[in-house]
Amino acid sequence: MTLEDIVEDIHGLDQRLRELERQYGLLSEDAYMLYRLGELEQSRDLIRWIGYYELRQERQKEYAAALRERLLHLRQETSGDPFPLRPALTSA
Repeated sequence: MTLEDIVEDIHGLDQRLRELERQYGLLSEDAYMLYRLGELEQSRDLIRWIGYYELRQERQKEYAAALRERLLHLRQETSGDPFPLRPALTSA
């Protein structure tokens, strides 16, 4: 999975999480904490919500690792000089 793929995945998960947060009036972090404490009744929405939240956490870790690799590569290419910020996605 490329860094760009991971970013797109995170954005999609964020959208799904925001929809559930609006629907239930609760931030995902709090819903997750309440779930972990056993305070919330199991429901289809809760299971989806927790799945999206945990997947987002996983993608965040993947993003951090992929970004470290990208930065190391860019630093090698530029011999330590500042590197330009370039769009990752090209328009069709």
